[in-house]
Amino acid sequence: MTSIAIMNAKGGVGKSTLTMAIAETLAEHHERSSLIIDADGQMSISLMMARGGLLSERREARLTLVGLFLREVLEDTRTDWPHYVLRDISDIDEIGGLYLLPGDMDLPLLEREVAVTNKFAAMRASARALLASAANYVDVVLVDCAPGISVMTETWLRECDFHLIPVKPDFLAVSGLEYVRRFRSRNPEMGFAEHLGIVINMLEPMSEGDRVMMEHLHADKDLKCFETPIPLSNQMQRAALLAAEPRSYIAKYAGDAGRAVRAVTDELVARLEHHAASSMEPSSAA
Repeated sequence: MTSIAIMNAKGGVGKSTLTMAIAETLAEHHERSSLIIDADGQMSISLMMARGGLLSERREARLTLVGLFLREVLEDTRTDWPHYVLRDISDIDEIGGLYLLPGDMDLPLLEREVAVTNKFAAMRASARALLASAANYVDVVLVDCAPGISVMTETWLRECDFHLIPVKPDFLAVSGLEYVRRFRSRNPEMGFAEHLGIVINMLEPMSEGDRVMMEHLHADKDLKCFETPIPLSNQMQRAALLAAEPRSYIAKYAGDAGRAVRAVTDELVARLEHHAASSMEPSSAA
């Protein structure tokens, strides 16, 4: 099982839509199951993948990510975390293997209590145990993190295997990369997810400025840019809206944007397989 924290220090880069698209493409084209953890207080990916009424019921019953950490971290009570998970969620017809641990708008209140009570270590331990247990159920865990470095986002950046950064090719979104890079260099003894790469998202194909910025990003080899950018398109905007009736994968991710999503996911799988193969190679003798 592989865990990936998906984040950018800046919002508005299409992070949640990309996370959903990767999860659904992994299921449709690679037969890999995913647990999506909504660790963003805006609940964007939860609203993209589950009905509002169902999410309200889960919040009332405290069956959300916030409810889970509230019990485990603040109340020091063991939980059966799969009980909090929504199963077989997707508006794509006949697709399986997708699971959602829904988000909650009370996330900032939880983070405040964790900070006040100095329970960051307990929060990390809870997240670590969840990821270890998830290996018994799914192939991939995708954590949709909030912008910036909050208590929750730092937890997943330090506990996941990898982090992936969606970047809109504008100055502010690109500036967020340096913010993450500087944060990663702090307290190396605490651990940090390995940088898997950046995905250029919401690219305006006819924009000269976007093209120049994309070339600048690709020139920095440390960023590990994915080869294919995902264009800004009405199709991706529609994909982010939960459909009233099931639709096919190709209807949801059609055209150039759909082909780009598949190319990015194919490259993501290839990178993960390369990492797995490299980790199994015996180290050379000194």
